[in-house]
Amino acid sequence: RASMAAIAFTMASACLVLLPGLSPRTHARLPSSSLRMVALAEPAAGAKPRSRGAGQRERVSTTSLPLRIDGAWYDLSSYADEHPGGRWLLEYARGRDVTALFHAIHMKNSKLATAALSRLPRLESESLPQPSRPCPFPSEQASEGTLQGPYVLAGLDGKPVPEAPPLPPIESELRRDLAEMMRREFPTPASSKASAAHWARTIAALVGTVACWAGWVQGSALACLLLPFVHWVLIAHTVHEATHGNLHTDPRINFWAQFTSHPICFNVFVWIPQHLLSHHQYTNDYEHDVDCHHFAPALISDAMPRMASAESSFNEGWTFVWKGFLTTLGTSILQPLRTLREKPTPNYDVNVTPVPAAVSKRTLWLSVLPSLLVLLYPLLVWLPQAPLLGLWLLVWPWVGMSLIFTTMTQVSHVQQSCQPTQAQSGCWTARQIHASLDYSLGAATPMPEQQLVTALAAGLNAQSLHHAMPTLSCAHFPRMYAEYRQICERHGVTIRHSENVGTAVREMLEYVFENNRPVGGA
Repeated sequence: RASMAAIAFTMASACLVLLPGLSPRTHARLPSSSLRMVALAEPAAGAKPRSRGAGQRERVSTTSLPLRIDGAWYDLSSYADEHPGGRWLLEYARGRDVTALFHAIHMKNSKLATAALSRLPRLESESLPQPSRPCPFPSEQASEGTLQGPYVLAGLDGKPVPEAPPLPPIESELRRDLAEMMRREFPTPASSKASAAHWARTIAALVGTVACWAGWVQGSALACLLLPFVHWVLIAHTVHEATHGNLHTDPRINFWAQFTSHPICFNVFVWIPQHLLSHHQYTNDYEHDVDCHHFAPALISDAMPRMASAESSFNEGWTFVWKGFLTTLGTSILQPLRTLREKPTPNYDVNVTPVPAAVSKRTLWLSVLPSLLVLLYPLLVWLPQAPLLGLWLLVWPWVGMSLIFTTMTQVSHVQQSCQPTQAQSGCWTARQIHASLDYSLGAATPMPEQQLVTALAAGLNAQSLHHAMPTLSCAHFPRMYAEYRQICERHGVTIRHSENVGTAVREMLEYVFENNRPVGGA
């Protein structure tokens, strides 16, 4: 019975990669039946246009691919197939403001990128209707015929959606010096991608991950124990790199590599918009960075308004802790299900973790299927015949991966020293550096330790460098970090640093519990 279930599990999981609408080739021929482009199709030839009642909005065209950069809307539909990062990344940003992301990604060749942008057709903002409220549900967006809105997250607490993105100045001497370093050290596109050693570790981690999953299916307690750790090493070498276009020069490889986060880390369709379009542009800005809201009502930002009752004596820092044990259950299943069921995020009036408009509900359902199977398989196959083993196979993959994922992703930003109130910076690059914490990269840290920690942490131990130069593969971080630090010092930008991951975790928890100290009660 276990072997038959293993075959069924494998076949069901294969739906993810055989799914129409996920392939970068399909994305190159949008729109398709498996992708929902928000707006309705253009009227057929000879059809009479429908009249609109008073106040009814013009529907946005399905043939354009609008992105807003520096206050202007551009149509990238004619260029998307030539985009070095792949059409799929542009489609996931459809209708969004990508000002900071555009300039960060094209730091090394900003003049060429700006010149290429100027040749693209512009769109009038009046032809791009926006939703009647921030963070609309898919059905609301479809009925209104609008885009999703320029921001992944906006309009919290009833505040108006800003006309222009709340960003410090982009251009600066710091940015120019970092760009010069990148041009010198990485003269070709391939030179900044993953190294041969990185790929060797990736292949080893892939083999180990497949072996652990095979053992898990067969009921091996040891394979289950190792599974989150080995799978994380694979994720650390693939997903984060791929979604930034840093793994390989071929966007198809980057596209498929992102799905190694399934089934127990996160759903990529939920993660991409919040990570690239929200977190990387507005780091630690609670009004626009979705990452500030995953542990609500726990406060992980100084600026967040308190959600708990003033009379409560409970420290919501414990909410941060218990949610940290189940993080990936939310990122893999609960968050995509909220989009599918059109439900708001708990503690909010809206869904703060939407998926790109280019992803249909059918595609999203099928992408969640492997995660649901990981929940159901131990319950149906192992729990009836071996309750303790079944419980172990059910619980540990999620708890183990959640603890790793929470630690790796939160220690670099949930810190007192990384809050915007303490990071008033003269330019966007400096602000990104100030909003991040690095560890295990000090001048006294031996190079082998730097390389090992960087590989295991997906480069998140060099978070400030990654946020300043997001197109650089983490395989190069240890080699580049000393010069990067010198450039920052020359411009008076102080890198936030902790000795190692242990000290970083301690400092994070101290900040979380202090920030959530009850204001009333016993």
